[in-house]
Amino acid sequence: MQETDSPDELRTFDHTFEAGPGDRQSRLDVFLVRRFPGYSRTSLAKQIKEDRVSVNDRVGKKIRPGLRLDAGDVIKISIGQRTEPYALPERIELDIIYEDEWLLVINKPPRLTVHPGAGAPSGTLANALAYHFGQLSRVQGPLRPGIVHRLDRDTSGVILVAKDDLTHHALAAQFRERTVKKEYHAVVKNVIELDADLISAPLGRHRTHRTKQAVRLDVGRPSETYFEVIERFEAATWVKCMPRTGRTHQIRVHMASIRHPIISDRVYGGVVHHLQKICPRQALHARKLTFRHPQSGDQMQVEAPLPTEIEGLLEYCRG
Repeated sequence: MQETDSPDELRTFDHTFEAGPGDRQSRLDVFLVRRFPGYSRTSLAKQIKEDRVSVNDRVGKKIRPGLRLDAGDVIKISIGQRTEPYALPERIELDIIYEDEWLLVINKPPRLTVHPGAGAPSGTLANALAYHFGQLSRVQGPLRPGIVHRLDRDTSGVILVAKDDLTHHALAAQFRERTVKKEYHAVVKNVIELDADLISAPLGRHRTHRTKQAVRLDVGRPSETYFEVIERFEAATWVKCMPRTGRTHQIRVHMASIRHPIISDRVYGGVVHHLQKICPRQALHARKLTFRHPQSGDQMQVEAPLPTEIEGLLEYCRG
């Protein structure tokens, strides 16, 4: 990745990729949107039409958004981004689990939104990262510096941050290829009978509540969550969840779909009034993340301890 300043106050970021065997017959615009999830397919198609994208050093009319790629094709793209707006730096404390010159791992607290949006223009993890680290990767756009993946606002735990674009692309590829192992801990309503099970149910946007997700057999995307019971209580269960896909609200929707919503999850039916005083937010925590370091190739496992709220909830459930 190279960057240059252009005279119209745009900063141009140059990226080069090589299509792999799994990209054979993929559309060019789809290939790019997988690598730049912070950009829409329409905006990337516009980049192609403006000759900002080459395939095997060819540009022009033959390089179309619908061009089918082959393994070994070399794709180059120059994305122009305005230097502003960038996530506004804000002094928000961070719990750093691991850091080196390429990446860092944060233990995100609950009630911290990952990046600015309509409901949270400031006070986010992205604002904190901008304050503590300045310029990070911009693959997800200037308002999401370094953000490789995300957690819901009220979900705590491990989140991975890239310091540069090459590292970001390498980590994103591992998520895309599903080689990253994710482990979440949750306390759910009612007693689960099975010791372990695989929930396989396609997920999509809710038919009427547009901010919710739901099991959708008609238009849903394939989604799988494997869970194991850690401990059973009188009216609750502590579980370990390993999602095999990464859909929005996946664990929350899947557990609710088998009538075991996560305790204190107001959106998906997990409200238990006397337990909300102990754990006022959804009892879901990203406990562990296993991935390959993009620079050294070493297998890394990072872990965030259970937060006080969930520990207190477990102690209460034990009576």
